[in-house]
Amino acid sequence: MKRRWFKLDNAAKIFPPSSSKRDPKVFRFTCVLKDDINKDILQEATNEALEYFPNFSSILKQGFFWHYLETSNKKPIVKEERKEICSPLYRKNKKKLLFRVNYYKNRINLEVYHALSDGTGALEFLKMIVNIYLNKKYNLGELINLDYDASLEEKNADSFNKYYKSANLKNEVDEKAYKIKGEKFDDYRFKVITGTMNVKDMLDLAHNYHTTLTGLVVGIYIWAIRENMNLKDKDKPIYIDIPVNLRKYFKSQTARNFFSVLKLKYKGSDELESIIKYVDDYLKKELKQENLFKRMNKFATIEHNFLVRLVPLFIKNIILKFANYLSNKDLTTSVTNLGVVKIPDEIKDYIDSFEVYVSTDKMQISLCSYLDKLNISFTSVFISTDIIKDFYRKLASFGIDITIISNKIE
Repeated sequence: MKRRWFKLDNAAKIFPPSSSKRDPKVFRFTCVLKDDINKDILQEATNEALEYFPNFSSILKQGFFWHYLETSNKKPIVKEERKEICSPLYRKNKKKLLFRVNYYKNRINLEVYHALSDGTGALEFLKMIVNIYLNKKYNLGELINLDYDASLEEKNADSFNKYYKSANLKNEVDEKAYKIKGEKFDDYRFKVITGTMNVKDMLDLAHNYHTTLTGLVVGIYIWAIRENMNLKDKDKPIYIDIPVNLRKYFKSQTARNFFSVLKLKYKGSDELESIIKYVDDYLKKELKQENLFKRMNKFATIEHNFLVRLVPLFIKNIILKFANYLSNKDLTTSVTNLGVVKIPDEIKDYIDSFEVYVSTDKMQISLCSYLDKLNISFTSVFISTDIIKDFYRKLASFGIDITIISNKIE
């Protein structure tokens, strides 16, 4: 393979200096099949998928001014799952791939370091792995069209740079954020709790509240947090980060990062209907293209500053690490909706569901749907599950049938 190198995109620059054992900036997609995994075929499928997504073979290196990605000839080794979910992938000065593929029984797991790609790009890579795997295992003939025919240049494109225009955006945090408190697990571990439910039932419930699925989930999550707040904390605002896939608003087929983050502030009534209406109004306003455009370019403006470009990387790392600290300090939690996972009809019958998890040093929600199944997953460093229980119990009170699974932490 001819080696190529890429500057980190605008969103990725924050991850190398801010990664830690508590939050390694790793996310996981899981494809649950209906039959157990054949390790050898999965290894072949992963290797072949890299031919379609060569940027995933990259390693992270340091220049004098910026980190950058360089493609390599390294091959991933598919293993049965042994490590904790979303274990660290990036280690400074280690020339390692920034993703891993493992399996357990009928589950294929793809874990990705966020500097390499965002959820949408990683999902396309996983879909390619699954496509090739099923094709090989069941002799389906030709590779099924995934309706993602981006060229190599389009997959490797830095879409932040394409749409850059200098913009200013004021600081959105004007009050100290409420922080979820409690005893944490040792050894930087976190609990994963996933609830599986019927997606149509959830959409019907959202429509009853005149909102979207994201609006419903965020609203009930805020309600559950406020149910567990001490009375003295009720006057503190809840700040929630909500990542947005910018490909839906700006033409792009990049397999790299191309997302923005909304920061919703809630401080008000404990009534669920009022909370959901507030969230829905906020999302309708902020998900307009002109507002996303301003938000997308907030940090890019700093990056394109001539004087900032001249600052050595070790100083930039200190600045970015501090910026990440300030951002987390003003954050309560996050909600990530990866939306509907679409798979060609030819291989649908072999797949049961998809799940998504994100590493965190707090508590957060990730969700995605496939066919009639919606999976809502909590990742949390807190031993207490009171907020999570209240969230699912509220959904159950509306008649939503939920199946819950969790990882085991001693």
